[in-house]
Amino acid sequence: MYDVLIIGAGPAGLQAALFTARAGLSTLVAGDTAKSALADGAKIGNAFGILGEPPGHALLANSVANVKTYGGEFSADEVVDLRKRDDGIFAGKTAMGTALEAKTVVIATGAGYVSAGIQDEQAYLGKGVHTCVACDGYYYKGKSVAVVGEGHFAAEEALELAAYTDRITIFSQGKEWTMSPDIQKALADKRVSLRKDRIVKLAAEQTVTGVGLEDGTVVPADGVFLALGTTSSIAFAQKLGVEQKDDAIAIDRDGTTNVDGVYAAGGCTGGNQQIAKSAGEGCNAAVAIIKKLRGVAQYSDQT
Repeated sequence: MYDVLIIGAGPAGLQAALFTARAGLSTLVAGDTAKSALADGAKIGNAFGILGEPPGHALLANSVANVKTYGGEFSADEVVDLRKRDDGIFAGKTAMGTALEAKTVVIATGAGYVSAGIQDEQAYLGKGVHTCVACDGYYYKGKSVAVVGEGHFAAEEALELAAYTDRITIFSQGKEWTMSPDIQKALADKRVSLRKDRIVKLAAEQTVTGVGLEDGTVVPADGVFLALGTTSSIAFAQKLGVEQKDDAIAIDRDGTTNVDGVYAAGGCTGGNQQIAKSAGEGCNAAVAIIKKLRGVAQYSDQT
């Protein structure tokens, strides 16, 4: 069991990991730095202490090496599910089936869910379009459902939906499948269909009745679950019962959420999408965790 599970390997997650690892807390960062928005930055010149304009991927690599120096651990295996048990411990599962346990969690996965680019997608959120099977899957017992996504996140949502219905189709929006063979077999066992077609619009009146494809075909569907890319901050928040405001996770100045033991930092909390802001929130969340687990009122790391 880890003291701290940090989901996300961008500036917020890595800054949090640096503080918790330096404080001697067992820390696991679950995430792929290549998927951080910072990795796409060709020149970074607006962060404290940087000389010149190094590329974002170099800053991320340096940060990973620094965290490892203090004993922090890393896994590029995507966390696809996370729940809080009755004993207060957080239990998670990765795309490759690895079980995780942690005393505290930092959500640092960047901004909210990834849009599928479907016409009127936003207008029908909550009216047939959803972002969380754990929250809304129950309402689709025996109904036809489309899941939109190409990877393990979409697969996990579909497998969870299979408890309610056997009429599930995953649409990859024209992308290649990135699910492992084992996951694809699990989907086949549940009779989940896989289609690479791209959904461009919704067939809907007051609620969704189908999905319209690029070739003009309309496939009947009572509901649509968006699950593109990796598991989003919003998906984790919904699974854990974390409060959201304006499509972002609500935190106080210490990065704490309304759920004891859950913290958030970076793009998932809204506001300025800047390295400095994300790193600062990562620091705040880490210090709050250190104080909580050590049982102290004050903590300072100035070296």
